[in-house]
Amino acid sequence: MNLSFFKFIKKNPQYFQWPLTLFEESEELRKDSFPLDQKTKKTKYPIRVLRYWWVISAIKDELKKLNSSYIIADIGCDRAILKRLLPTLDEGYVLGMDLKRSLEINREDLKLAQYDDLIACNLNEGVPLPDARVNILVNLHVMEHLNKPEFTIQEFARVLRPGGLMLLGFPVLPKHFARIREKQFARQFKAGKRVLGQHQHAFWPDRVRRFVESAGLDIEFMLGTYFVRKRGAFWENSALWMRANQLWGTLFPALGHELCLKLRKPS
Repeated sequence: MNLSFFKFIKKNPQYFQWPLTLFEESEELRKDSFPLDQKTKKTKYPIRVLRYWWVISAIKDELKKLNSSYIIADIGCDRAILKRLLPTLDEGYVLGMDLKRSLEINREDLKLAQYDDLIACNLNEGVPLPDARVNILVNLHVMEHLNKPEFTIQEFARVLRPGGLMLLGFPVLPKHFARIREKQFARQFKAGKRVLGQHQHAFWPDRVRRFVESAGLDIEFMLGTYFVRKRGAFWENSALWMRANQLWGTLFPALGHELCLKLRKPS
């Protein structure tokens, strides 16, 4: 475990070097119109926002490498939290994609976010984009809701340009507990106590590694995010607490509650 940790640090030093300034400097995050609860907004370093922090940090790094115009696809954009936290992009074109029903329900939030385009899509049927269309693809907390996540990751890889970056996030569990959870889901669907759109799948690191690699993608990092989260808790005012959660997720990804994946499509 320690050897894996040091290999990660050597290969990905930026993860612990990315500044936590997003939390303190973001005007959007503290606005009344921002779609987070007040308990989350009142703390300096809310764990709830950690998934957006690392994605935005990775996007900023990636944009330094792109010399021309680029396309970012926020697939499963929901209430547009990611887009509202992104800095102004002079050369970029940002697509927001989600179910038609979600785009209608979240119309006002999406209007505030000002995507360059909004596209309705059902990921169980595919991604309605041409091959090799986007430079950066982001998909957060959607995979667990889908019928066929293995099919969806293939679709994501198809629309990503060679050399493109994919950033994924979803819940994670140790293998044994994930399998138990999926059996529970199946029983609940059969009994009518769970409906389409709710969680259908549970993930553990080895499963994720297999379906990502089967899509022809390289894993730059795969790690968890936190070990304890309580909205509005006093410890979420501590940058040290945030870094401690990152360290935990790096050492024990299956126990990190949310899995973060930075993936690359080979050139």
